[in-house]
Amino acid sequence: MLTYGFGELRTAADTMRGLRGEVEERLGPLSDEALAKRLGISTGALRSYALGRTMIKPAVLRALAELAGVQVSRVYAEMGWLPRHEVSAVRQSDLPEQLRAATSAVTRLSESLDGLASQDTGRAALLAAGAVLNDEQAAARFQVRLSALRSGVRCPAPTTLVAEFTPGDDARPLTVDDLTARALAVGLRPVSEASRDAGGADAGSTRHRLFQAELEVVTAEALSRAGDCSWQGEPGTTLWRPVCRRWPTHLLVQHVLTGQPFADRLPWVSTDGLPVVVIGADYSIGPAAALLAKALGWRFVPVSSATAFDSGRLVRSQALAPATRRRQGWGAAARRAGVLTEPAAPWPVVMLVRPYVFGDQDAYDAATRRLLRNVRAHLVYARPSPEHLDWWARRRRLTARDAQPADAWTADILGALTRVEEVLEERSAALGSDHDLRLRLAPPSPAPDAADPLLPGALTDSHFDAAALCLRWLDQVVNRGRASLLRELRPSALRDHLPRTDASGRTVAAW
Repeated sequence: MLTYGFGELRTAADTMRGLRGEVEERLGPLSDEALAKRLGISTGALRSYALGRTMIKPAVLRALAELAGVQVSRVYAEMGWLPRHEVSAVRQSDLPEQLRAATSAVTRLSESLDGLASQDTGRAALLAAGAVLNDEQAAARFQVRLSALRSGVRCPAPTTLVAEFTPGDDARPLTVDDLTARALAVGLRPVSEASRDAGGADAGSTRHRLFQAELEVVTAEALSRAGDCSWQGEPGTTLWRPVCRRWPTHLLVQHVLTGQPFADRLPWVSTDGLPVVVIGADYSIGPAAALLAKALGWRFVPVSSATAFDSGRLVRSQALAPATRRRQGWGAAARRAGVLTEPAAPWPVVMLVRPYVFGDQDAYDAATRRLLRNVRAHLVYARPSPEHLDWWARRRRLTARDAQPADAWTADILGALTRVEEVLEERSAALGSDHDLRLRLAPPSPAPDAADPLLPGALTDSHFDAAALCLRWLDQVVNRGRASLLRELRPSALRDHLPRTDASGRTVAAW
C-alpha cells in the first residue's frame, strides 16, 4: 500500500481546489454532492481528497481536469506524476505570436455565438493550430490561418471554423520512413500504406498526401479531444477553394454548433426529467439541437462512433469493427438514457443522432430501431425536403474524390428516414402524439448552390426556427402549470434571436 507525505497530499488538495474553481467558472457553482456525482465518486471521497486526507486517484483527477477544460498531462506534471519536459501542452503565454493572434480572433468570433468560450467553439481549429505551432519542426514548415464562415439572414451566426495549413515555399515533404515512424508512435497506420492507397497519383498529389500525413501525425493527439471535424482540400475537390489562400490545401473544418459537445450550465428543470434526442444533420435540423441545449442550459452530446459513458460520465472510446461502428455511439447513448418502462434520475441532455445510424438493413437493424423505439427520451425529428437532400448530396461530391454518388447517397438516407418515421409512428401510438415532435422542412428559398462553401442563409435561419419550435413544444409538454419556459432561457444565441424566428410554418412546421 502506498503512503504519501503531508506535502504530497497538500499539493494534491491544492491542485484539486484550483481545478474545482475552474470547473465552477465554466459550469456555475456546484455542491459537493453534484461534483462527486459528475466524477463518479462518493461525496465522502471528494471531501477526503479536498482536505488532503487521502491521495486523489489519477482517474478522478483526469475527470476533474476534463471538466475544467484543462490539459490532463499538464495537471499530472504539476502533481509530479509526469516529467515536465514530456508535457507538450499549450499555455497561452507559450504560444507563438501567430497562434495568439489567431486564438484572439476566434475567441471574438466565438463570443458572438451563445457566449461560448473558445475552448468550446472551434476547438478543433485551435487545438490543431496549437499542435502545429508548438512542434518545432512543423512550425518552421507551415503557415497557419484561422477563419470563420458566417450564415443566416434573420438569425446571423458563425457556422463553420476552419484552420488552413500552408507549406512554406521552401518546405519539402518528409520521407515516408520518417513519417511512418512518427505515425506509429501516435497510433496511426503506416504512411507507406496510405501512400499506396493513392496509386497512380501524380507527383503533386503525392506531395500533397505526404504533407497531409505529416499534419495528421502532428495533430493526432490534440484532435483526439476535439469533437467531429474533417480534413479537406485534397486535389480533385473544389468545395472549399473559395475560402483558401492556395489550392489544393490542407484545411481542417469543424461546424461551430454540431462539432463539439459541451457541458450543462445551470440547467432548466423539466417536469419529467427526460432528455431530448434530436435526429438530424447539418442539412436538416442538427444545429438546432445545440441551440436548444444552450438555451436550456443542458449538456449537448453529438453522438458519434466514439461516444461512450463511464459511470454516467461522457467519455470517448475506440470505434469497433466497421459493421457496428455507426451504431456504437447510439447504443451507448440509448443505454445511458434508459428505457421508458424503467425509472431513472433526471438527465438534462440534448443528444444529436445522425440519420445514417438507421440506414443499414442488416443483422443489427432490428436492435438499432428497438433502442430508438424504447429510449427514455423525447424525440425530435425533421423530414428534409427533396431540395435539402439534393443540395447536400451534390455538395458531398465536391469534398472527396471517392464520395458516394449523389443518387446512391440520397437513396440510402431516404431509407434511413423512412425507418425512423416508422418507429415514430409506433411511439406515437403507444405514448401519445405529443410525446415526440415531428417536423417537416420546407424547400429552402432561394435554391442553395452546392458549390458554395457557406451554408445557405435560409438553412441557418431554419435551424433557429426549428429550435424555437422545440422550445414552444417543450413548454406545452413538460412545463405545464409553471411560468413560461421562454422566460427561463439561459444566455444564448437562440434567446437573442428568438424574436426574429419564424413560427408561421414557412420554413419548418409540425406534422
